[in-house]
Amino acid sequence: MLAIYFAVGALAAACTESQTNCADGKCEMVGTTEICAECTDTYVPINGKCVAANGVQDKCKAADNNASNQVCGKCLLQTFMYKGGCYEGSNALGQVICGTIGSDAGKCQTCKADSGFFNNPAAAATVDSCVSCSDATGVEANSITYKGVANCAKCDGSALQSGTSGIAKCTECQTDKYLKTETTGATSCVASNECTGGFFPMTDTADSNKKKCLACSDENCDVCAASGANKCSKCKTSGDKIYLQKGTDSQTGTCIEKASCTGTNYIDEEAKTCSACASAGTTDCTTCEKGTDGAVVCKTCTTGEKTIFGLNKRSCVSQCPDNASEKSGVCKCNDGFTPNEDSTACVAASSSVNLSSGAIAGISVAAVVVGGLGSFLCWWFVCRTKR
Repeated sequence: MLAIYFAVGALAAACTESQTNCADGKCEMVGTTEICAECTDTYVPINGKCVAANGVQDKCKAADNNASNQVCGKCLLQTFMYKGGCYEGSNALGQVICGTIGSDAGKCQTCKADSGFFNNPAAAATVDSCVSCSDATGVEANSITYKGVANCAKCDGSALQSGTSGIAKCTECQTDKYLKTETTGATSCVASNECTGGFFPMTDTADSNKKKCLACSDENCDVCAASGANKCSKCKTSGDKIYLQKGTDSQTGTCIEKASCTGTNYIDEEAKTCSACASAGTTDCTTCEKGTDGAVVCKTCTTGEKTIFGLNKRSCVSQCPDNASEKSGVCKCNDGFTPNEDSTACVAASSSVNLSSGAIAGISVAAVVVGGLGSFLCWWFVCRTKR
């Protein structure tokens, strides 16, 4: 909680009524404490408040050792410089920023990491000793800008990036942000909906419930919901591995090259997926493909005894179903019959053909019997009436 509470996040802004003699728009926040970074004429910032410059010349001077005015250019005695002012190591606010004041006049020896600060390697009596982990503007010294990461709560100042930007490595973000680490090692704090493009947001219960924006394990994955193998739901559109190979009963998988989509799998160019033949409802295909009509069909049938294409090439079979015949290696329904919905059987094209010849003969006999019985009953009642 301290890291979140004391993190410095705001740039110079308008002051509240609690600040007097502070220049317009020169207030900043250290946690919930407002500090002044530049005072009005004849005043300088000491411990975040503007005081008369002529009364603190033993602590605050100009960089050339002349009398200071509006800002401190150099800190003396047991103070250190931060944001244009000098802070005492014995002061409550000074202790939030600096853990150990040390023996060097005008410098903080150890900045308070738990409060969200790291040591400026170029610290001096004339340069800020500490930099906030969330200060993305930073402090320039020796042609290098030492700075933190926006919305960062804790950081590692010993892992500054090389070059002209000495950026600290963020280790924990503020409450509503997720810590993202690029392959280059650069860190940032992002919102949940910004954790995309090969990353996914999660709360690490094994690490004090820290919010992290983790990289998908698959090198060319664009969208995933978890880390680990076969967790990708969409591959990147560039690179070699742009096809998502999914399992039979899964909507996630791994990104592969087109040439790797072999065996009982098929390529869907529109969806950029490599899916199992069985996932499209085919049965026992040796290989399969997606046709121009969008239907997935068996491409080859060479497995065991199932060397014949089933109805509509949706399966590989050893023999055709009832009411079907093999034609050029493919099962076709006989005249008057058509494949059912899943292409596993031939059904009558109309209801009358659905009946077998035996059923039709039985119905004919029944019709004759019923007709004869009706005629007899009619004769019987007519005769009895005449009598």
